[in-house]
Amino acid sequence: MPLSFPRIEILRAFVGQGHALPKGKRFAQHPAAPRRLRQPDQKTAGRAWPCPTPVIRTSSWVLVGGDTLEIVTTRAIALLCIQLLALQNLSAWGVRGHTLANLAAAEAIPQDGPVFLKAHKAYIGHLGPIPDTWRSVSEPFLRISEDSNHSWYTEGFDFIPDPPRSRTEFILRVHDEYLRTVKSDPDRAKLLNIRYTGLEAYSIMEGYERMKAGMRLYRRADGSNLYSTISPLYQDARQVKQMLANDIAFYMGWVGHYAADAAMPLHDSIHHDGWSGENPKGYTRDPKIHDRFESTYVELIGATEADLLKYVSKTPRYLDDPWQATLKHSLDSRNFVEDVYRLDLRHGFENKDDQEARELVLKRMAAGAEFLRDLAYTAWIDSAKPVPPVKPIDRPENPDNPKYNPATGSAPAPAKQ
Repeated sequence: MPLSFPRIEILRAFVGQGHALPKGKRFAQHPAAPRRLRQPDQKTAGRAWPCPTPVIRTSSWVLVGGDTLEIVTTRAIALLCIQLLALQNLSAWGVRGHTLANLAAAEAIPQDGPVFLKAHKAYIGHLGPIPDTWRSVSEPFLRISEDSNHSWYTEGFDFIPDPPRSRTEFILRVHDEYLRTVKSDPDRAKLLNIRYTGLEAYSIMEGYERMKAGMRLYRRADGSNLYSTISPLYQDARQVKQMLANDIAFYMGWVGHYAADAAMPLHDSIHHDGWSGENPKGYTRDPKIHDRFESTYVELIGATEADLLKYVSKTPRYLDDPWQATLKHSLDSRNFVEDVYRLDLRHGFENKDDQEARELVLKRMAAGAEFLRDLAYTAWIDSAKPVPPVKPIDRPENPDNPKYNPATGSAPAPAKQ
């Protein structure tokens, strides 16, 4: 059976870092293969998956395991490496940072929170970088939908001082501003779309509500087997409850990506890829500053889960209004934008021993972890409350609802009571 891509990924990570293969496995060189693959060049050195320079030869490595010979062509490896490097470029915090933020969040769950999720900690950590894999050009429909979920460029929509509690209504307001501006200021109008405003706050809220809905279902499973009359596959109530726990872990790992993105200052500002506009302090306009801070430096200092946990509060915070807390989380992060540029100006992100640079990057990742923990904690508390009754006039799809917007077909979400 040919190697699957995930197994190639693991093997390349092992070999690229100089680790031994698992016991009982070894690499043998195919007779047609070159004597060795090229080493990574300077541009790829230090990334999560060291890769050879892309080649088109079909020479092969042969993995010998038992009686089965499994061939991996250098073409396949090169293509995989291109995909992985693309993931690194798209990823706020990179693979290491997103994984660590999710791990720290799961570890910080308190005893009166959803402690069952600690058993899923490794899975939650693994999910941290996964939403960035949904932004590949090879899946264009998904990328179009996903890209804007990773940013919230707050200065770009200062004409909306109080963002609506509706993703669709926000998109329409941005488009209305585009229509109002396109003739009088076409250059500004080019930035009046969701690519240059982002939708990250909505991704966080939707993820929080997925957790809450999943937790409510998980609680219901304590007193009944939800599917026992549907199929004999669901006769084991413990197995059903475990599936529901898996769902919640997935929701937590998924939304954790956006919570961590929002803690990265450059994801909350128009200065996301180099300083924009007037620049009296001479900050860089190089778009690579984004990667230098969130990925390259995180790898350079070898950040660990323990490093983040030093800055994560042990006391969880119940979020009275998760929407307002989400907006504040991004605005608080934006306050550190100039610190990132100032440190870059003095080459702080080139020195793993620079205490100020190290502390900034660790505290920002920790802020993402702490906010994710607080979202999960709040979802757990709220999932125990009865679902409040809704009057027909207050249903969001009711055209008679005073807040109903015919352009969206819905009223926005109500403020939390």
